[in-house]
Amino acid sequence: MPRPLHAYWHDLLKPVLRRDPPPIIPQALILHERQVLLVQRASPRFWELPGGRMAPGETPEETVRREVWEETGVQVAIVELLGWYERTGFRAHWAPVYLGRPQGGTPQPQDEDSVQARYFPLQQLPRGLCPWYRTILDTDLSSPQPRPLRQRQHLGVGTVLHCLGLDLGSRLGFFP
Repeated sequence: MPRPLHAYWHDLLKPVLRRDPPPIIPQALILHERQVLLVQRASPRFWELPGGRMAPGETPEETVRREVWEETGVQVAIVELLGWYERTGFRAHWAPVYLGRPQGGTPQPQDEDSVQARYFPLQQLPRGLCPWYRTILDTDLSSPQPRPLRQRQHLGVGTVLHCLGLDLGSRLGFFP
């Protein structure tokens, strides 16, 4: 099994088998002129909001700034916490999603985990967008509910199959 794919599945299955508590994975929704900054991962190959695991002693806000810089080369300022997303089922985790704005830098992949980094108009999101982000961008971003929102997203078998299709479709060139 290729190393990136092995690492992905190892990271996926290890917490489930050990019954670890779900990790906190801060993510960033960076807006610039009604466009959102997205990252296309190397494995699995679909578009996501930038973000990742917290380093020891790091706050979620520090993680967001570091991860956006490491993944895209864009420096950001955090505007507010959009919401806490409890993702259950497949690859369970807690995700605080922060709204931010760019402060400098041009989007481009900065590490081996990222294939592309670029802005997309909110009304023209890529077909290869990971499904749980579509709700955040289509609905939660414009929600009149007080922030931070508290949402639960179940990542069941249908979501897993959708993600496998996105990964395969991207690798075969169906989703740019």
